[in-house]
Amino acid sequence: MIRFRNLSIKTKLVSIQLFTTFFVLVFFLGFYLLSQYKQFEEVSFSRMSTLADVLGSNSVSAMVFYDNGAAREVLGSLETQAEFLNAALYDTTGQLFAEYHQPEEINYRFSNALSDSQYTQAGYFILSREIVSENILVGWIALRLDTSTREALLSKVLWQSLIIFLLGLLIAYILSIKAQESISDSIRTLAETTIKVRDSGDYSLRVQSNTRDEIGMLVDGFNAMLEKISHHEKHLEDLVAERTIELEGAKAKAEESDHLKSAFLASMSHELRTPLNSIIGFTGILLQEMAGPLTVEQKKQLSMVKGSSAHLLELINDVLDISKIESGRLQVFGDAFKIDLLIVMTVSSLRPFAEKKGLTLEYLIPEDLPEVYSDKRRVEQVLINLINNAIKFTDEGSIRVVCSKAENALSIDVIDTGIGINQGDLTHIFETFRQVDTGLNRVKEGSGLGLAICKRLIELLGGTINVKSEFGIGSTFSVILPLKLGAQTDED
Repeated sequence: MIRFRNLSIKTKLVSIQLFTTFFVLVFFLGFYLLSQYKQFEEVSFSRMSTLADVLGSNSVSAMVFYDNGAAREVLGSLETQAEFLNAALYDTTGQLFAEYHQPEEINYRFSNALSDSQYTQAGYFILSREIVSENILVGWIALRLDTSTREALLSKVLWQSLIIFLLGLLIAYILSIKAQESISDSIRTLAETTIKVRDSGDYSLRVQSNTRDEIGMLVDGFNAMLEKISHHEKHLEDLVAERTIELEGAKAKAEESDHLKSAFLASMSHELRTPLNSIIGFTGILLQEMAGPLTVEQKKQLSMVKGSSAHLLELINDVLDISKIESGRLQVFGDAFKIDLLIVMTVSSLRPFAEKKGLTLEYLIPEDLPEVYSDKRRVEQVLINLINNAIKFTDEGSIRVVCSKAENALSIDVIDTGIGINQGDLTHIFETFRQVDTGLNRVKEGSGLGLAICKRLIELLGGTINVKSEFGIGSTFSVILPLKLGAQTDED
């Protein structure tokens, strides 16, 4: 069922006028029918009262001299008026003196004839009056009138009212159709123009206003709004063009800055790594006592120098890698290799660092793993970063590297029993320069680039990486690596 509020403005206006006319006609026609009913009843009782006075006066002599026959002749004059069904005369003692009745009404008897009254009973008008002569009560007269003529008259009036009602509705409909055009046409034109402006984006369209009422004010306001929008659109286009020129200049400067940054990083990384490698190398020679024996304190200090240099070299390599990845200049090269051998070698090389913290580092590899065609160096870099992270953030327990074959891909999980990661940090864990325990009281070393580099490298190799963690229990980093470089994994 269509709701009234969803109808067109034309239908609403016509409906409102028709409903108003309907209720007005019903009210006045109902009032007219009721007045006709009351008027007929008043006229009928007035006629009966007059006739009762005449018949009573004509019956005085007969009743005084107890002449029943004369009294019946007086009442018999009602034969000319068929709507009078019964008439009766009663003496002062209440005894029936004379009566008149239609043949079919022979058994009717008046029940309340000894009083001045008039009322309607079972569809008939009944009236009784006292007969008085020279202020002396002579008797009573009662009349009963058939109301079928009233019903016929009211039926006729009802049909006439119905015809007037329908004609009134028809005239109201025609007038409402004509009257609403000045309102609905303007609103329809306004709505159609609104849709055209919305679909075409042409703010030069205007609506013609033919009135000075509220609708005319609405049309004028709509046109003024279109004018302002058109002006703002033109201003916006000019502003966009101006900003575009500025952005192009800024883009050129940014590209130049990025080029200078890349050149600077490449130059600085070379300039920094060369002396760092020399420091690491010469420190190693000294620690091997190739230049002469060292004291315990000297070995301790030189070990600290070598560790700090190695850490600094690692940070420089991370910064250089992330710079190359973000600039799109990092290339990966495919080569066939055995993933199980790579995992074994990586775990073996990092196990001393885990054992130094009292941790167990182990791997779980099935025997039937296929060869992988990918960038071995970058896969190894990802594994080293993930295992190093697990060692760094695990104080007790174990670390496991689990590898299994998925469809057209390998799944590598690095599982630890470390400090875990808060749920709020999981969405940021792979961002650059982001660590779990960032803050003034941070106790773990690192640049915050390791996981960001892992994610970028795995994506370059066509794979995905994700993490599941529970704070205080541990974390699981899962890498999905396609068997062939550049192939799409099932999770892509």
